[in-house]
Amino acid sequence: MTSELTQQPRIAEAWRNFVNTGDVDSSALRPEVAASWRRSKEALVDPKDALGRLSMGRAGVDALRESHRDLIEVARPFMSSLYRFVAGSGFIVILADEQGQAMDVLGDEDALRRAGLVNLVPGSSWAEHHVGTNGIGTALASASPLQISGYEHYCERFHTWTCSAAPILGEQGQIVGALQMSGPSTRTHAHTLGMVVAAAEAVRAQMRINAKMRQLTLLNDNLNKMFLITSDGILLVDDRGIAQRANPVAEGILGAPMAAAEPGGPYTEPIYELVNKPHYFTQMLGIGKPFDDIEMTLKTRGGPVHCLVAAKPIHDDEGNISGGVISLNPSKRITKLISRYSGSYATFRFEDILGNEEKLRRAVELASIASQSDSNVLICGESGTGKEMIAQAIHNRSRRVDRPFVPVNCGAIPRELVGSELFGYEEGAFTGAARGGRPGKFELASGGTLFLDEIGDMPLEQQVALHRVLQDKRVIRIGGSAVTQLDVRVISATNKDLLQAVARGSFRQDLYYRLNVIQIQLPPLRERPDDIPLLFDFFLAKTGSRLGSEVHEVDPRVVECLMGYDWPGNV
Repeated sequence: MTSELTQQPRIAEAWRNFVNTGDVDSSALRPEVAASWRRSKEALVDPKDALGRLSMGRAGVDALRESHRDLIEVARPFMSSLYRFVAGSGFIVILADEQGQAMDVLGDEDALRRAGLVNLVPGSSWAEHHVGTNGIGTALASASPLQISGYEHYCERFHTWTCSAAPILGEQGQIVGALQMSGPSTRTHAHTLGMVVAAAEAVRAQMRINAKMRQLTLLNDNLNKMFLITSDGILLVDDRGIAQRANPVAEGILGAPMAAAEPGGPYTEPIYELVNKPHYFTQMLGIGKPFDDIEMTLKTRGGPVHCLVAAKPIHDDEGNISGGVISLNPSKRITKLISRYSGSYATFRFEDILGNEEKLRRAVELASIASQSDSNVLICGESGTGKEMIAQAIHNRSRRVDRPFVPVNCGAIPRELVGSELFGYEEGAFTGAARGGRPGKFELASGGTLFLDEIGDMPLEQQVALHRVLQDKRVIRIGGSAVTQLDVRVISATNKDLLQAVARGSFRQDLYYRLNVIQIQLPPLRERPDDIPLLFDFFLAKTGSRLGSEVHEVDPRVVECLMGYDWPGNV
């Protein structure tokens, strides 16, 4: 039996004196109890007749419990543990919300019946301003754990009770509820409060864990969604480099779902066994060296696939490398994006070609017919006759209209760089080669059209390689061994007489006939003088629009002068 019990006669006398006079005997009361009595009196609580306030019916209790479901689910196991310690002793365990409303009560049948006499049941309010000094209400009002025994209760009906209560704090330190053990005042023991405080702290800790788990679950769900919807192929590998997880894009690249992993397949072999540049992965897994945007050839069930690869190591809590995350991007998709954003697209259409002269109309008609096939086209004509316009128009009317249009001026590339520009190169192929290598124009034009302008200026030594690529429809980068199959339509253009170049030995005959499947001859402007007024009106209107002015009248002699000009550079 505690010293609190031996103090009860003095506390009882102090209670009667306070109720009758309002004077507090500080020598008989703990400061927190005296302060609570004063608050209770100010709240006009009736010390002779107050009971737990029944503030709601069954539906209200259900709603209260639903709104605090997480707290109840966490607290219930700890309440059960407390109850097991005091079962058969007349004690009950109560869980209240942050307002002091009882939500859950555990106890023996006799103890619960006794609690019911003072309305200590679910749905009753034990806020201090409703029932005066008590365990739950005063613990919430003072934001601290405490024990209220016997006559320390402000209301007479609770003088036979002892209550040990502690606030339950949330993740941010806010009060979210209270836990209390109540029983006969004759069984008051200081250790009871310690048990309640420990249980309240355990509830708080478990709620914090649950909140973290919810955050981790949400984060994991979001990461899974990103993992599934990202346009990159993503592989997660362990410290051996063996795939542990693959998203649908990666499964598509590798040619098999991970669920159907087979011995010797892409999901059972280390990643460095599947690529042509294994040292990047061995360094990543060995010393934690990440890498970005390295072109590699990946062995898959459907054959080799060229990918742009990036990888970063994953470390465990002790800093050891536990695996890595790998990003795979098929080179075809990368080159399509490069083409889209680097200006490698065609803008001109046949409708943009102005002129009614018969030679031009026949050339345009032939080009329109050529657009419906994949045959190579050779466009011949002087500089300025619109060779690239025709090439773009062919592309835009072909089935390749949504794919890249990649122009290359063969006469503007230094002789020693023509090969690497057209065919690409691997890392280390020559001094100054970019890290990771670089795709050539043939690869960038994959699925689309490669326009070789000024083809007559191509160095003879590179003509052999170009002919082989056109013949085999595949390309091998300089310094590499991986073969890339090509689906590229080639349109060439020249202002030279290639047959004379063949006769002189400066242009290969086999390449000439490979390029010259369909020949389109564009007439110079001096051979179509009747088109000059049409072109003049077009450029006059275009220039006026750009300058914000309009020409209302032109002297006919100006047009006559233009029609008589030789136009050596065309337009």
